[in-house]
Amino acid sequence: MAKNKKNIGRILIIALIVVLAIVGIIALVLNNIVGNNRSLEKPGEELGFDIFIGDENAAVTTSKDEKRDLKAELSKVNVTYKDAKAWLKVPGTSIDYPIFQGTDNTRYYRDDRDGVEQNWGENFLDYRCNVKKLSDAMTNIIIYGHNTETDNRFTPLLNYKRQEFFNNHKYIELATLDGVYTYEIFSVYSTSVDFYYIDTVFESKAEYEDFIEKCAKKTRYSTGVEVNADDTILTLSTCDYSKRDWRFVVQARLVKNP
Repeated sequence: MAKNKKNIGRILIIALIVVLAIVGIIALVLNNIVGNNRSLEKPGEELGFDIFIGDENAAVTTSKDEKRDLKAELSKVNVTYKDAKAWLKVPGTSIDYPIFQGTDNTRYYRDDRDGVEQNWGENFLDYRCNVKKLSDAMTNIIIYGHNTETDNRFTPLLNYKRQEFFNNHKYIELATLDGVYTYEIFSVYSTSVDFYYIDTVFESKAEYEDFIEKCAKKTRYSTGVEVNADDTILTLSTCDYSKRDWRFVVQARLVKNP
């Protein structure tokens, strides 16, 4: 009898260890899904989280004001990292980074320029885009960056939810190895991924015009900037955690070539 009780005790202890291990694994998996893959959660559900980063009254400094040559800075990075295809600067914010491009959109999503895995990867250009054709008709240049919930990567874009911030920060600079381009923001909005704002292939000018109009109409406030099918555009995209599986988008039209 004593031996049976002893065996039962051992079985109960083993069972308890197994249950605790299973609970621990489940908790770890759930935490990983919630923390690193918010896009798997139910779309459209309100989270109540809406963060703004940075000083909306920050001075609007341009490369010219700072006596910087973004093209030269990009060239230096490109010597070591051939995937460095552009330099993005949003004056008045901390967005001032080289932009990388892989053969697909996963290369720099979680890995940095040295191939080291990290949560925020690098800011990167959609693999379908060609920075040598920024001025070509029906062009949508798309750049992605993580919303880290701190003042780095693309989190400062969320300041554009406020029109006051837009009023003082209307322009974006994009340098390539060919020169520095200036873009004027025409639309800022939050959207579910159901709206395909990252389209890069347009069969006709009419189709492109329809795309441009839809993007312009989605803006959360009037920017006063007219855009049409003769414009080429720049799209900046990051996650918007105020709703599940949403994105925050800033779009601008090319106004100045090198």
